Amino acid sequence: DANGVMQRWGVEWGGAGQLGGQNITRYTLKSGDHVIITGNPGRNPEEHRIRMVGLKRPSDGLSWGGKPGETFD
Repeated sequence: DANGVMQRWGVEWGGAGQLGGQNITRYTLKSGDHVIITGNPGRNPEEHRIRMVGLKRPSDGLSWGGKPGETFD
């Protein structure tokens, strides 16, 4: 947050069938992976929930989401 305090967020992603069709499995992400997530926040900011629309893992460039031609910085 603005004070540098770490926050825990709930992230909603697509269903397993949808993700499996996009080569995302339960082994794709591991505990401790540094990822950058973009998405749409929930209606109540205090709940710390987000619906993911894009993900990038900088260590190997893995990315998911976005529209064709969109990139992550």
